[in-house]
Parts: sequence; structure tokens; C-alpha cells
Amino acid sequence: MHNPVAHSAVSDALVKFACTPLTDQRVQTAAGDALAQARGRVAAAGDARQKIADLLKSQGSAPNDTRVRAWVLGAALATQSPASTATPVLAAAIAVGEKLAAADDEIAAAAAIGMEAAARVLAAVDSEAFRSRWNVASTVGILGAVLAVSRLLALGETRTRHALGIAATQAAGLARNAQESIAAIETGKAAADAVEASPLAKHGFTSAPASIDGRRAFAALMAYRFDALAIMGNLGTHWISLD
Repeated sequence: MHNPVAHSAVSDALVKFACTPLTDQRVQTAAGDALAQARGRVAAAGDARQKIADLLKSQGSAPNDTRVRAWVLGAALATQSPASTATPVLAAAIAVGEKLAAADDEIAAAAAIGMEAAARVLAAVDSEAFRSRWNVASTVGILGAVLAVSRLLALGETRTRHALGIAATQAAGLARNAQESIAAIETGKAAADAVEASPLAKHGFTSAPASIDGRRAFAALMAYRFDALAIMGNLGTHWISLD
């Protein structure tokens, strides 16, 4: 976890996973179902969704901005059901997929990759101490969301690795807010930050390669345990997000 070298097997595995074609139809179908359910929950959010959008607009955010759209979607989803690491992934994938006019199967594949990556990162750092301090949906979900967005934008491995690092440095959200309305805003912001991170990488912004497991990186600073095998073991062949 404190390896200072400019290389990370963990980041390499996640990036390769994000850039590899999805061939498992069972996974594709499950992700498509999750997207359909998410869209239904957003539609049911009604007034809550509009209030969030109005709040962001009052702060100078353009309503048609993809980042704002992801923020509103993520926050709206978090008001409709308990947020999970999948929530920012679904919000970001829907927002960027709409912007790109991507096919539903492309959005579903990106969401599947992001949800699995987030589930594995959580498995690697999960503990009572971690959950007592951090909003799991936002702090971990942003990492899966940025991989989903980078896949939709077809960034390639090098830029996806940088996007992952840019997102990791923005991971945030306090467990203390769990019963407060700000928790939904935190979750939505994770989706928004993921949407922002990928274009930054696309336009040349770089980050440390070992953003997850390196010295002073995500796990070292935020977690109390780290199991690299939970991320890399059978990645792409066994889907823990479906278990």
C-alpha cells in the first residue's frame, strides 16, 4: 500500500478491465436492467430532482452541462433508495451516454465495468472503521464512475489511468452525513467529479500511476486495510457485483 514506485499492478488491472470489450451477455443484461431501474427511480424523484437541479443552477451551473446532469441524477437516485457504490456509476454513465448519444448496450457495458470496479475496490478496503468514517457510495463510487465514463469516451489505457488518478484525488464524503440531505449531494457530486475527471485526462492532465495503492494514495490515506487481490483476482471473469 505504501509503494512509492511509479507503477501499480492494481491500476493497470483496473484500466485494462475498463478498456476490454465486454462479452458476457449475462453481465450486459444485468447492467441494462440496472440502468432501466435507475432511470425509473430518477423519473420518480420528481420534486426532489427538480429542487437539486434548481439548487445547482442557483450556484451558476448550466442545466445542460453534463457534469451537472450527472450530479442531479446521482443525487436524485440517492433520494429514492439507499445509495451504493453503483449509484455514481449509473448516474455518470447515463449522463455521458446521453451526451454522446451512445447506444444502450454501450452505456450498459460501461456501467457494468464501473459497477464491478467499484465493488472490487470496496472489497479491498472495506471494514467497520472505513464505513464509520466515509460515505462509501461517494468515496468508492467515484472510482467506478470514472472508469465507466472513460470507457464511453474511449480514452485508451494511458488516459484512463490518469483519469482514475484524477478521480481518486477527489474521493470524499463523510459517514457522519448519512442521515442528512447532504449525503445525496455527496453521492451526486461523485458522479459529477467522475464526469469532470475523464475530459481532464483527455486534454492532457496527468496523475500518479499508483493512485489507488501507492504511497499517500487512496487506500493509504482513507482505508485501514487493503487487499489488492480483492481487486485483481479473476477480474473480468468473476463478477462480484452480481453475487
